[in-house]
Amino acid sequence: MSADSVKIGERFTLTLVAAHDADREAIFPAADAGSALFGDLHAVRREAVQTRRSPGARRVDSVAYEVTTFALDSARVPVLPVRLASAGDTAVVGTSPRTLPVVSVVGPDADALRTPAAVAPFPHPAWMWGLLGLVVAALLGGGTYGWWRWRARGDEEPPDAPSPEPPYEAAAARLRRLERRHPSGREAATAFYVDLTEALRVYLARRVGIRALEQTTAEVVAALRRRPEVREETLQRLQAVLERADLVKFADAQPPPAESRSVLDDAQAVLDALEGAQRRAEAPPEEDLPPST
Repeated sequence: MSADSVKIGERFTLTLVAAHDADREAIFPAADAGSALFGDLHAVRREAVQTRRSPGARRVDSVAYEVTTFALDSARVPVLPVRLASAGDTAVVGTSPRTLPVVSVVGPDADALRTPAAVAPFPHPAWMWGLLGLVVAALLGGGTYGWWRWRARGDEEPPDAPSPEPPYEAAAARLRRLERRHPSGREAATAFYVDLTEALRVYLARRVGIRALEQTTAEVVAALRRRPEVREETLQRLQAVLERADLVKFADAQPPPAESRSVLDDAQAVLDALEGAQRRAEAPPEEDLPPST
């Protein structure tokens, strides 16, 4: 990271760089992905992806984001996922998490302040900070995709077995149980994200009728995109949640508990939006409703 520190509200540039095989396409996060993906950073806009060729049939893609933060003391820059897609499969890689110091705009005589003062204007420098170099980690390779396909399901109930609870209530109850967890440490974080994503995937398999327990994140999103009742905003939030979980389960990312709680909140919001879409799709057209008496 080239910047030593930033001020609250100050805009600076975050650059993601992906070096990969020429037959793959790098898919970078959207600027409106939200805090589930960008942590304490707020992405104002994203520039166009830049591509250059490198020796040995390799390609380097990069994209710059104009970002800011309103965090106090320090801003958490989490593992940022980049999808590398080819005709056969999609792998997810991620950057290293970083912490960026945030300089207070309050002067040294802050102890003398007693009453609210007028809001001071935040500086808006013209690109005073250089590009922040966040180089994506090594490709997870075919092993990641194979593990996703093969991962053991233990003694869990088969996806098509009957459940005493309706799909939405069962998934919501499982997410509520996760609120009591404290996913600190590698094993606890992995177990937390496995349970979180399986709550959503079991719901999708039972309620929506897609093979979510056997599909990759990209395949789940693609299957839902063919459902006109599911809004694009819901798809993007679901994709962000699943990709964050993929990084924990397959790339050894260890997000802090506060970030995991934010992802859990997003998972509940996605579940509510999907259930609302299903109920709207199943509602009879107004002309088919019986006349009121």
